[in-house]
Parts: sequence; C-alpha cells; structure tokens
Amino acid sequence: MRKTIVVIVLALIPVGIADAQIPTAERDALIAFYYAANGPGWTNKSGWTSATVGTECTWYGVYCVGGQVYSLSLHDNNLTGVISSSLGNLSSSFWKLLLHDNDLAGNIPPELGYLLGLTHLTLGANRLSGSIPPELGDLSLLESLDLSDNQLTGSIPPELGNLSNLSGLQLNDNQLTGNIPSSLGNLSSLPSLYLDHNQLTGSIPPELGDLSNLNFRLDLSNNKLSGSIPAELGNLTSLKQLFLNANQLSGSIPPEIGDLASVQYLYLNSNQLSGEVPTDFMDLSALVSWGLDLRWNALHSSDGPLIAFLMDKQIWMEWQADQTIAPDNLTVVSVGDRTAWLSWDTPIVSYYPGGYEVFSSVSGSGVWTSGGWTDSKTTGTFPVTGLEPGTSYDLAVLTYTNPHADNFNLVRSEFTPSEMATTASTSCGQPAIEKTGAGPFTLALTESYDSYDWSTGETTASIVVAPSSEQWYWVTITTTGSCEETATMLVSPVLPSIFSDGFESGDTTEWSSSVP
Repeated sequence: MRKTIVVIVLALIPVGIADAQIPTAERDALIAFYYAANGPGWTNKSGWTSATVGTECTWYGVYCVGGQVYSLSLHDNNLTGVISSSLGNLSSSFWKLLLHDNDLAGNIPPELGYLLGLTHLTLGANRLSGSIPPELGDLSLLESLDLSDNQLTGSIPPELGNLSNLSGLQLNDNQLTGNIPSSLGNLSSLPSLYLDHNQLTGSIPPELGDLSNLNFRLDLSNNKLSGSIPAELGNLTSLKQLFLNANQLSGSIPPEIGDLASVQYLYLNSNQLSGEVPTDFMDLSALVSWGLDLRWNALHSSDGPLIAFLMDKQIWMEWQADQTIAPDNLTVVSVGDRTAWLSWDTPIVSYYPGGYEVFSSVSGSGVWTSGGWTDSKTTGTFPVTGLEPGTSYDLAVLTYTNPHADNFNLVRSEFTPSEMATTASTSCGQPAIEKTGAGPFTLALTESYDSYDWSTGETTASIVVAPSSEQWYWVTITTTGSCEETATMLVSPVLPSIFSDGFESGDTTEWSSSVP
C-alpha cells in the first residue's frame, strides 16, 4: 500500500520538478534568451526571475523531457528585444519553438537551423526583419513554419523546398521580394500555402501544381507576380480556395482552371488578364455564391449560359462592367496620303479613367505601331498619322484603363477586329508641329498652310497649351492643292522642381536616404 502511494505522488509531480537538472549549455541558452528578449518585461515570467539552478523545467513556457528542454512556448507574452542565437545550443531533440504574437525585432538567427529535431517553428506576428535564413531548410522534421506578419525582406530561400514534412507554411504579410522558388513544389504534404501580401515578382512556378495535398488554400495575392497563370494549377483538384488577385498577371485564363472541382473561392481580380473567360468555368460546381471575383481585368464572354453562371457566382454579381474591353464598330472615316481618321463606339458608362490607343500595321507585316491615344473613354475618334502614301494598312484600336484604387495596374484590352485602308498618292506632304517654351508651351506648324483646325477647337497657326497630364494634340491643315493632312504631338506637363535650383546642383544623398 505504501509503495502504491509513493508512485501516485511521483506521477502528480510536474514534469519539470521530476526531471533532473538540464545541461549547463541549455540553461545558459535560456538565460541568454531571457535577457535578449527583455524577460523582466514579460507578462508571465514565473520561475525565470529567480533562475534557481535545477528549476529550469518549471519556468513558464519551458517544457522538458528526460532532463532536456523539448519545447519553449512563450507566445503572446509581451516578448520584446531580439531572439538570441543561443537558442541554437538547445538539444538537437528540441521540437517546438512558439514565439508568435509578441513584439520581437531583429533577425531570425541562422543558428535555429541547428535544432534538427524541431517540428514547429512559429515566429509570426512580431517585428522580425532581415532575410529568412536558408539554414531553416536543414530542419528536415519541421511540420509547421510560420513567419507571417513580420517585416522580413529578401527572397524566399529555395532550401525551404527541402522541408518535405511541412504541413503548414505561412510567409505572408512581409516584404519578401524575388521569385517564388520552384522547389516549393516539393512540399507535397502542404494543405495550404500562404505567400500573400509581399512584393514577390516573376512568374508563378508551374511546379506548384505538384502540391498534391494542397486541399485548402493557395494564396499568392497582393504581390507583383507577372506572366500567365500556369495551366498546371488545374491539377490541384482538391483545392478549396485559390487567390491570385492583386498581381500583374496577364494573358488568358487557362481552361484547365475549370478542372478545380473542389474550389469554392476563386479570386483573379485586379490583374491584367484578357481574352474570353473559358466555358470550362461552368464545371466549377463547388463555387459558392459570391465566391468568384473576375473584376478589373480585360475579360469578356459572349456565351449566354456562361455569363449567367458567372453572374450567379461573382461577388456583387456584376463582373462585365468592370472589364477593359475593346470598343465596338471601328470605322475608317477618311484616308489621305499620310493620315487615316478612325472612329468607334464609346461605352455608355466608364467607371475608371483611361482611353483608347490607335495602331497601324502595313498589311501583312504583323508589326503594329502605336499612333497615339485619347485621354478619355468618351472620345471616339483619333487620327493615325505618319503613314506612307499608296500603302495598304491594317488599323485597330484597344481600350486602356489607368491604375486606380481597385487595380494598381495599367490594363489594356485586346485589339478590335482590324480595318484595312489604302492611303492615297496625291503628293501631299506630312505636316509637322514644333513645340517651344518651358511651359506653357507654344505649338506651331513648321510651315504655313491655308487653314488650321486644332483638336482644341482653335483655327490659328499656333496655340498655347499647359496640360496637367500627358496629352495628345493634333491639327488638320488644308492647302489650295486640296491636300488635307493631320499632324499629332504628345505634350507632357511641367513637373515642379524638387529643389529650388531645379535639381541641377542639389546633393540628393541625404534626401534619398530619408525617404521611407
């Protein structure tokens, strides 16, 4: 009976008390960490303040097994200061370091890569800066890596692709730059991947389509990713949420996206995507109402059933009105030796600022040249100038939308169907405009003509302009020889000088370094 009681009492003693004193190197590592992270200011510092030898396993947040520190859990405990590199001296069997939701600053010590037994490393929601140490790629047993919501910079180390046991990777809400490493496609155990709200560039690696267990969320939104959407993402048939919005993605949507049979939320808005929405989208049977966002691109569709499906799933129901699409009914109004006047239908409603750009191509060449653009979506006519006499041209127009609060990208539509026109050969010369002055500017023809008709409505040989933004001006001239031609010129506004000396002799070193 007495022996039984002793066993019960020992079982009730906390693990830290029952364990023997931890190794000196581990004790020293904990004490160094305590002071580096401003231990006296912690919300709970029980046991740490006295630091009595042999009691280390009873200190708040310290967990031991067999006389060694196995876990340090101090999340949401008002830790400040920095993470001491001394933590790298803890046991190679150390398995959890949980320091999230504090106010730690400084770098992530590369010495954490020595903790080869680590399974959970959560440092999210701090103020950590610097780069992600590639040494973290040595933690082959790591199951969870959370570095989100910090101020980390630099690129994502490709060595993280070695962490084949990862079931959680959160690098979102930092200031990471560079490409997404294709090696992340090796993380076949991941159910979710969060890389959103960084400054990542380059294309989306098609290798991400190899993440066979990605069954919850892939979030690459709010970066600067460019290029097309990889068709390989259609392999993620168990994925429930795909967020690619607020990037610089272009090209058409691959029809393979329609293979995402489990996707409930699909956000592709605020990019530069163009072309027809694939009819394969109608296979996205798991999409919830308001689970789709295609807005603020250059997408379109003429398929009635598809449009109805998209309207049912699209957030706020409307997606077509926010697209940048080519205008209708392009017409060649008149053709001279060197000028072709174009007109087109303007949309009834234009929510965002932009205009139309005109293009010409010698028929059959396939090489298109911009002839200028309007500064408003309400302008439905523009001259293409500088053409060669007696030549056949293909002429086309596209719509553009300037960056705005809902999309920071310049978005261009596809070309309109082209119209062909052949210029005349009546020996009419190309008029030329000369710009003088330092702003306001004087625009005048380099030669005299019988009449002048400026885009501003003036009929004089010269005009004075002071545009507030880049603006095209044109003038149509006539001569007694029945020549009627047009000249165009792009005029930029005068920007204010940063220094009083016009920035000619100012030393910008101190000024540049003070920019946030």
